[in-house]
Amino acid sequence: MAAALPPGEIHDTFVKWASSQGILMDGVAPARFVGRGMGIIAARDLKKGERLVLVPAKTLISIDSAAVRKHKFPSNLSIHATLAAFLVREYEEKQSGHRLWQECWPSEEDFKSIMPLNWGEELQKLLPEPAKELLSAQKAKLAKDWRAAQPLLPSTTFNFFTYAWLIVNTRCFYWDYPNVPAARLPKKRQSLTADDCYAMCPFLDYFNHADQGCEPKYDTKGYTVTTNRDYKAGEEIYVSYGAHTNDFLLVEYGFILSTNAADTTTLDHLLIPQLSSSATSTLKEDGFYGNYTLSPTGPCHRTQAALRLLHLPTRRYVAFVSGADDGAVDQAVIDTHLRKLLEEYQRVVMQAEEEVDALDVGVEVEQKEMLARRWKQVGAIVQGAGRGHGV
Repeated sequence: MAAALPPGEIHDTFVKWASSQGILMDGVAPARFVGRGMGIIAARDLKKGERLVLVPAKTLISIDSAAVRKHKFPSNLSIHATLAAFLVREYEEKQSGHRLWQECWPSEEDFKSIMPLNWGEELQKLLPEPAKELLSAQKAKLAKDWRAAQPLLPSTTFNFFTYAWLIVNTRCFYWDYPNVPAARLPKKRQSLTADDCYAMCPFLDYFNHADQGCEPKYDTKGYTVTTNRDYKAGEEIYVSYGAHTNDFLLVEYGFILSTNAADTTTLDHLLIPQLSSSATSTLKEDGFYGNYTLSPTGPCHRTQAALRLLHLPTRRYVAFVSGADDGAVDQAVIDTHLRKLLEEYQRVVMQAEEEVDALDVGVEVEQKEMLARRWKQVGAIVQGAGRGHGV
């Protein structure tokens, strides 16, 4: 168990403020962990099924919050951009009602170190391919939000908007406004997507993520966290954000897990270049193009389909994807080609590890260590898959 240290005065003050806002905290407290920042510990022995936290709906920051609605942000802003613009204005207001919460958030300097979005190009190029793709999409989303929000924030720099945008990105929970009449929503409730459903939850953002943890739940009253098992006093309590790969966690939140049952990598960067234009068209038409996932136990069904189209008569591929044949007869042939693919991936991993090891001493130690750890994990996934296929 990692040693938990007192959180510090600003966090003690925030907890008192949170309580004054109606946030209920029972048997838990924030704590500081060396090298890991803030988290939540059990303040006493806890039993499975105990409610630890209730964050009332009125305390959430969402597009329906009165404090946000008063700014009358235009409808062309995404929810993410709207909340980021709101935070920018909150930072500009000395009497912000969220000042005590803001003081507990990571600083701009923190984000420069831990978030790949803020890393130098040299480091970004050394990310595994799935992380690069996620980062590219994140950059495009940020750029679009900045273009829309910039006219509303004439005195704000792109760097500070990015900071506010990342605060939203790293501290939001899913919230589909169960307490809000449909008439007040920007879309009909049945049309809401995940990108419409953001809410920032005071105190709840102290919890760190693990693949096994308490599941935050919400209803019209707000958000609650209930223990998933018994805890001893002083033990850290985690919540689960969902089943996410470490590439996703790194790009979206700036950390990776040492143990992550949901961790995978992809073979797209190795497999897609081998596809002819006709094979690409066929796979797209059949819904089997891209997202070729590799776990420690082996490749996904989509990968199996693509390999069959590449290396078997078309009729054998058709039989496999239609479900008329489970593919067992052809599996030895497919495994031969899969082994070649995994051997190539192993060479990619070895080269990446060498390049990370050779990084200039000017690079932050934490960033270099993060990249080295991630590539080691990717290598373990490839090796695990290879052991099951004779590599």
